[in-house]
Amino acid sequence: MSQSMMNFESAVYVNEQLNRLMVNAAQDLAQRSIKACAVHYNFDGEEAVRMLGLVNVKVVRARPVDEKPKKVKVIVAKAAFPMPYNGEFNDACCFALRQNSGLYTQCQAVRKNGDFCKQCQVLADKTEGVPEYGTIQMRQAVGIFEYVDPKGRKPVAYTKVMKKYKITQEQALEEAGKFNVQINAEHFVVAEVDSKRGRPSSQKEKVPKEAKGTKGRPKKAKKVLQIEGDDDDLFASLVADANNNSGDEAVIAPKKTTEAKKKGKSEEEKEAERLAKEAEKEAKKAALELAKAEKEAKLAAEKLEKEAKKKAEEEARAAKKAAEESEKAEKKAALELAKAEKEAKLAADKAAKESKAKKPAAAAKATKEPEVEEEPDVVKKIEFEGKKYLKSKKSGIIYDYNEYVKNGEQVMVGKWNESKNKIDFNNSGEESEEEYDM
Repeated sequence: MSQSMMNFESAVYVNEQLNRLMVNAAQDLAQRSIKACAVHYNFDGEEAVRMLGLVNVKVVRARPVDEKPKKVKVIVAKAAFPMPYNGEFNDACCFALRQNSGLYTQCQAVRKNGDFCKQCQVLADKTEGVPEYGTIQMRQAVGIFEYVDPKGRKPVAYTKVMKKYKITQEQALEEAGKFNVQINAEHFVVAEVDSKRGRPSSQKEKVPKEAKGTKGRPKKAKKVLQIEGDDDDLFASLVADANNNSGDEAVIAPKKTTEAKKKGKSEEEKEAERLAKEAEKEAKKAALELAKAEKEAKLAAEKLEKEAKKKAEEEARAAKKAAEESEKAEKKAALELAKAEKEAKLAADKAAKESKAKKPAAAAKATKEPEVEEEPDVVKKIEFEGKKYLKSKKSGIIYDYNEYVKNGEQVMVGKWNESKNKIDFNNSGEESEEEYDM
């Protein structure tokens, strides 16, 4: 083995020995200081040393700088069953209260950043920054048995927790001593129940049945004989017998009454439980039927609403289609009317030109006189007595509308009478336009 290796091992051994000496010196100094304080302030120094963990102090080697720290899971010792609140407060633990079987005690998780541990902080953020069951500061602000959480709930009596976990007062005190917890004596007082839980019975309370006597045929009572002249003596003897037998009856009678009472109470409880179960069963059945009826009514209402909506949409579509068709028909009729008016105007112009060509005298006169351009005859479509005609704006001549539209012929049927506001029809139908112009 090389000299350098031997020096390294010696250095390690000296360092570990120095560490142990320093730890022992520090442990001894701490123990002596605590015991001196115990004598001065009158408390148990040995118990304080054990509570602070100064009995067995271990030497932990420091890790190298380049070595990553290992995560060590801290295991916190817990009681075998829940412990009640007695005014404790641990500043290193989370400030939130946990339900803890309804006892509302401080959360034992270590808080790192802020007042709560990670889990309680998440829950507190959901309830506007205040935990569901409150904080340890809120519990310290009132008496041990006077706390009410933000939702109005109170801690349960510790006697109920003891009954749930099937523990005695001695077991609770023994377990609390392991963790240096002093349980308040009032936690072991049974809370008085103001009223019975459950649905109030609508039926009248049943009278306990009387205790039955011995089985078989009842014994016949002895007949009382009365002797004439001895009424007072007989009455006095009966009273004396009753007084003599009253001692024995006073001892036996209460026992029979108690047994009858117990038997009647048991039957009453059984009957009450049976009635409560039947009532609960009927209530559940009625609730299910009500829920089913509400569901069916809701489905029916949704169906009716859907059908009404569908019908309204169909009516809206039909109305829109009818409006579009009506608008289309109006546009078509307007176009046809404009076309007919244009054709009527062209036909009137043509007829005017033809009539002008047929007049030789007018033509001869036109050779002598300067040529004057004749204005075209403008006609207007009118309706008279349910029939359509063409009326000349200039001369008032009435033409047959159908003949002109179908065949393009200018058939004169009469002339418009302005005074009578009607058509003067011609009889022969052969009068020319010149006759009306005369």
